Amino acid sequence: MCNIPKDMKWSFSRLQTYDQCPLAFKLQYIDNLPQEQNAYAEYGTFCHSLLERWAKGELMSFELADAYVEGYDAAIREYFPPFPRGLAGKYYDEGLAYFQSFDGFGEEYEILSVEDKFCIDLRGHSFDGIADLILRDRNSGEITVIDHKSKSLPSMKKKLFENTRQLYIYAAYVKERFGVFPALLRFNMFRYGLNIDEPFRMECYEETLDWIERTISRIDADKDWLVSSSGYFCRWICSCRAHCPIGEEIIHAHERSCPE
Repeated sequence: MCNIPKDMKWSFSRLQTYDQCPLAFKLQYIDNLPQEQNAYAEYGTFCHSLLERWAKGELMSFELADAYVEGYDAAIREYFPPFPRGLAGKYYDEGLAYFQSFDGFGEEYEILSVEDKFCIDLRGHSFDGIADLILRDRNSGEITVIDHKSKSLPSMKKKLFENTRQLYIYAAYVKERFGVFPALLRFNMFRYGLNIDEPFRMECYEETLDWIERTISRIDADKDWLVSSSGYFCRWICSCRAHCPIGEEIIHAHERSCPE
């Protein structure tokens, strides 16, 4: 059996979707069903856009908070989950606090690229990506690749190794474009006003490439397309939740076991 279309373009998010829910991957990327947004994604996209405008010189640091307040309601149209209680307000307040105090990423850095779209070959597979921010230390010349993250800190730390694979894919692009691997991989956890830093390690880079090959092989051979067991994912996050033939069953089971 061969499941993968010949023109398939890969990305970290596509492989991550398969790891989360094989059926969601099939519905989105093989069946090409219409996709829906969610509040988490809209929030992340909006905050990314503000940081992009700052990095490109379109907004000054002191203008970010006002731009956040003015654009928020138009950017986040979907509802946040009603639980945990007050989640929507928490996201809003944390974003506002970050942009009110934002003062760049350090005078010692020069910006090499902003929201750089790329397509590279990784062991014979075509990979797309968008590197949020690539910096170079003016003194050492070392490169840092940054990804802005709005997800919760506990969930990020719980699967830090898996999440860092995204930055190792970006590291391959840095090597292709600038001739060297980045010295530092950084997640900008902007809701918390802190960074998660990982030094580049060649063994982790090679493991990421191995993971890519293993996952694509699993996708190509999949016959069952198992569904996520997370009712929360099915109800609030999955882009194909309106088309999933089994998602409602999982949502109802989740609601029975976790009543509000």
